[in-house]
Amino acid sequence: MYRIFIKRFLACVLSLSLLGAGLPSISYGSMIGTQTLIEAEQSRDSLARDRVERFISRDDVREQMVALGADPREVQERLAALTDEELRLLDENIETLPAGGILVVIGVVFVVLIILELTGVIDIFKTT
Repeated sequence: MYRIFIKRFLACVLSLSLLGAGLPSISYGSMIGTQTLIEAEQSRDSLARDRVERFISRDDVREQMVALGADPREVQERLAALTDEELRLLDENIETLPAGGILVVIGVVFVVLIILELTGVIDIFKTT
């Protein structure tokens, strides 16, 4: 008697769960305002700018820039003048490189120096 009750109970529970699995799920969607999208984009850009500035302001990075002949003040000015796309590219390179190694510092400094060279802020490859 007890087994028959358990079997019927489990059959009912499984039947109800299968019926419930077939019901469509409800989701709510709405339009995203332009202002909300702009604010999210600006927030992402400001976070990228903060990460790059924190990295460039580290002592070991600053020492490497001076060793390569770049003035840290000019580098800070150039970072402030970067477009959002250039800043995102630099931020992505900083995050994908392995952390803590001297190669990271040299790589990031090299990217910054190349950007500075291409824009004419500094002249590493002197043509005399």
